[in-house]
Amino acid sequence: MALTAYCKKCNQEVAPGEICPQCGTKLAKSATHAAWVLERTPVKDWMCWNAVMRWLLPAALAVLVLGLLLEGLAGGLAAVENLFRGPFPLTLLAGLCAVVGLVLLALALQGKELMDYVVDSRGVHVTRYLPNPTVLKLLCRLKSPGLLRQTDASADTPVLRLDEQDLPWRAVARVQLWPEKCYVLFYAPAWWLRIPVRCTPYTWEDALFYVRDKLGKKKAVDLPPHLRNQASRA
Repeated sequence: MALTAYCKKCNQEVAPGEICPQCGTKLAKSATHAAWVLERTPVKDWMCWNAVMRWLLPAALAVLVLGLLLEGLAGGLAAVENLFRGPFPLTLLAGLCAVVGLVLLALALQGKELMDYVVDSRGVHVTRYLPNPTVLKLLCRLKSPGLLRQTDASADTPVLRLDEQDLPWRAVARVQLWPEKCYVLFYAPAWWLRIPVRCTPYTWEDALFYVRDKLGKKKAVDLPPHLRNQASRA
């Protein structure tokens, strides 16, 4: 595994252990972690589309149900039947397609971003960074252009920290694995995808190590069977 530890005194990543090999300072147990950074292009990333559709499709369904309810209250079953014979279904479909097209354009204009993943004894942490930020890229992410003032201009490439997500192990209700794409999916609650963690072939086992260690013995957490079995044999 490629686990590392962070020494606060040296202010850098070091080999895991009880003592920092650089300065000799005692390392806390929580200092050991798996950390990696990956580049992501939102318009090509399935998880970005997944996040959009989890809001867009229920909203479209709510509009449909509301329209049927209002027609039913106003004119009864006959009015509902006439609604389906009229232009309402095509109008709703056209509106949905237009929204999807706008989302596609917005995601395409967002450009690339950097995903900083950390899995440690406390939980899962994901920080999103935007290299070479612009007003357009921020607006397409529904972010305020005022964030440009927080850009780290000292780096060779200007980088802006967009947001951070933290999910403690105690809050995880379900874990799914997508090995074909190197994704570990964390749900909290069990029906809501909270954080998708995209691993590399070198950090996949590191992430699973923490899942087994922190969640493997918790019966209330829905885990893949082989993780549960390995945890029970440990």
